[in-house]
Amino acid sequence: MNRNTQRNVGAPWTGRAGYVPTPIWLIAWAMFLWGFGYGLHSYLFPVYLRSIGCTPAQVGFVFSVSMAAMAVSYIPGGVIADKFDRSRVMLFSWIAGTPSAILYYFARDYRMAALGIALYSGSLIGYPALNAYVQAYAPKGGSGSVFGIINAGFAAGMLASPLVAGYISEARGARPVFLISFLFFLAAVGVIALLPKEPNEYENPAAAEVRNHKAGANTYRGLVTNQRFMAFICCYSACAFGYYMIQPLISQYLSDVRSNSVGIVSMLGSVMSLGQVLITLLLGRMADRKGALLTVGGNMLVFVAALMCFVLLPGNSATVGSLFMLGGFMAGQGVAFAGVGETLQGRADGRAFGLFNLATSAVATAGPYLGGVLYSFSPIAPFFTAAAVIAAGGMSLVRQGTPGAAMAVHQAADALPEGRGVLRPRDGG
Repeated sequence: MNRNTQRNVGAPWTGRAGYVPTPIWLIAWAMFLWGFGYGLHSYLFPVYLRSIGCTPAQVGFVFSVSMAAMAVSYIPGGVIADKFDRSRVMLFSWIAGTPSAILYYFARDYRMAALGIALYSGSLIGYPALNAYVQAYAPKGGSGSVFGIINAGFAAGMLASPLVAGYISEARGARPVFLISFLFFLAAVGVIALLPKEPNEYENPAAAEVRNHKAGANTYRGLVTNQRFMAFICCYSACAFGYYMIQPLISQYLSDVRSNSVGIVSMLGSVMSLGQVLITLLLGRMADRKGALLTVGGNMLVFVAALMCFVLLPGNSATVGSLFMLGGFMAGQGVAFAGVGETLQGRADGRAFGLFNLATSAVATAGPYLGGVLYSFSPIAPFFTAAAVIAAGGMSLVRQGTPGAAMAVHQAADALPEGRGVLRPRDGG
């Protein structure tokens, strides 16, 4: 019998410790190319929207459309990820998101921009498949580092691209930047097309169905009744709400309040990306050693401190330093995916990642719009509001991730019949 058919569904990739499989590097390379294309326009996009006549509230509306499109894509994305070949799901979803940059190019008001960002965000229907694919290849005990590598690849792509975009926009205007983004998106799709099928495709579907029915691990109902998983989702979603409230406002604040040019704003965006790359690698190692929840929660508190420095300390050195640390939120978001497996005490599937992504996106849908409204009244109001929300969520994650809290959950799980309360680890997981 083929050795692949003897492995348990959801069992970890059995590569040696510290080994990173080739598909992970391919995804990291694709994320680098996509991140470069995205970074070309991401930091100047809010400023570009203002330049074509959008109000702060309309800018917030555009980003709220993005969150809404993400939210409605994740539940079907989780089902699709567990039903079809995940490498093909990823490929088709990346293809779907590629034309968004062309729509930005033709945008003359917020409506066309909203359509483009809806297409981009809706293509994240393939994100649960990506997360589950990465989880399938992650060495046991190395999920934090593997997800960190993927996230760092994307952030590395955004290091130089804002500088390139700033130069192009100063010389020829912002619109050509979107065409170049489109080309990099196409290159990333080409790399994704090289991915092999994941190991789990060779396993026995009948055995998987029996075990999944018994444990309830592959049903949304089983996930929703998992108290620790849902507590993790709620706390992290609160942090995401605060972050997305101010994400599109950082560049606007630098332009409106600090009077920085588009070129300077793009350069400072590169500083945030550098922070994301370096902090991601650090957090990935910490998550493998200390646990994902404790690591992500602590990172949130550092983010709040950096956010206050950004608003209260207007000096150039303080601005650069705080922006570097603000890149840490997206670094923590990459490592947070390892928290899905940690809270489920085993290997997570597409539905688990889909539910996590749905929750964080759903509560963040109103964030950008609320941030835009608050910004209209006072430029600093959304930053203080976001800091309070993120601090509360971060402290809750730290409490959940402490060894005492985790031990209590494990003891409660051992006292429950299998299939109730906390999801049990899968065989071999």
